[in-house]
Amino acid sequence: MNATLTDTMNSLHSIMAILLSSFLLVAPTDILHSQDRDKLEKELNKIIYYDADIDFQKIPGLVIGIIHGDSTYTYSYGSLSKAKDIMPRNNSIFELGGITKVFTASLVEILVKEGLMDYETSLNDYLPVSIRNAKSDVSLYEAITHTAGMPRLPHGIGKREREANNPYAYYAKSDLFEFYKNYYPIEEKEENRYQYSHVTYALIETAIENITGQRFEEVIAEKLLIPLQLEDTNIQLNVEQVTRLSPGYNILGNPTKPWRFSSFRGSVGMKSSVNDMLTFMSAQMGSQTGKYAGMFDDMHEPLFETAIAKGNYIGKSWHVLKKKNHNVVLHAGSTSGHQSFIGFVKETNTGVVILSNSENSTNSLGYLILRYLNQNWKKPKVKS
Repeated sequence: MNATLTDTMNSLHSIMAILLSSFLLVAPTDILHSQDRDKLEKELNKIIYYDADIDFQKIPGLVIGIIHGDSTYTYSYGSLSKAKDIMPRNNSIFELGGITKVFTASLVEILVKEGLMDYETSLNDYLPVSIRNAKSDVSLYEAITHTAGMPRLPHGIGKREREANNPYAYYAKSDLFEFYKNYYPIEEKEENRYQYSHVTYALIETAIENITGQRFEEVIAEKLLIPLQLEDTNIQLNVEQVTRLSPGYNILGNPTKPWRFSSFRGSVGMKSSVNDMLTFMSAQMGSQTGKYAGMFDDMHEPLFETAIAKGNYIGKSWHVLKKKNHNVVLHAGSTSGHQSFIGFVKETNTGVVILSNSENSTNSLGYLILRYLNQNWKKPKVKS
């Protein structure tokens, strides 16, 4: 279960380390206002090779996507393969791990606004009667915000693991249901409610299937992926997309197989490209018109303190760092062979996506780039 442990560690505790770090990065204003791709790349190189100290022996390849005002940039580094020199591309596909949750939460936000779900309703009410937990009355809201008192992983999941570094391949939904039905939820005090959980999102996946009568993949495609034109974002890739799936390398630098799923698709199962992730991030930042205009704004409100670090809150799936002039909205994910990071500041129209083909973390790099774009968090809000 090393990979799954890393997912949680990287998506949460590495952020704390970043916040407590002592170095200071100051961005020259001519770079920030010129929107010059070459100059921005020069500054990125400084961050990558000096401030973040990225080791390309440990992280063979990565692709970075940046939104800065009205401009979008992508940059590739290293190689997709240790055996061949293959530059990562904008349409190279990577496993997202825990970032899957913000897709699932976005789908829930859509279903709530369509009247098919309600945050105040018990999660049990959306699940098949046969698998409900009589001892639990946690709401959908608590499940989405990781305040349901559910564990990160179901107890005993390791006993189902038959293939190293593929933790969900043989853990069936029936195993998950049996665990949930018999679990005693932990009641925490208000100030200690946050507990990051893969389990709740695996149950939300089942809830969505139960109320719609469709497979989770079909619902999220119909309601979210197709309307946003995220053509390379999915759980199950087609034959052509498989050829663009980046090889992955574990924390020791050894090649790994892609994750397979018998359960937990809605928690850690999504794959995507940097092009699609930039589109998704832009939608989260409010670029959509019509039906999806402002659809996701409520997801970014800081709701509960996490105790990870000062000023760190959980929203509806998203983590939120409260700053003096604005909030930083972010999430990270990890699988046995990939890392992902997404973070943005809506008030300044800046955002960063990083996808890499290694289990080693790139979270500090993503945070540093976003901080650079915001002049060490001093950048003023964009005038409307």
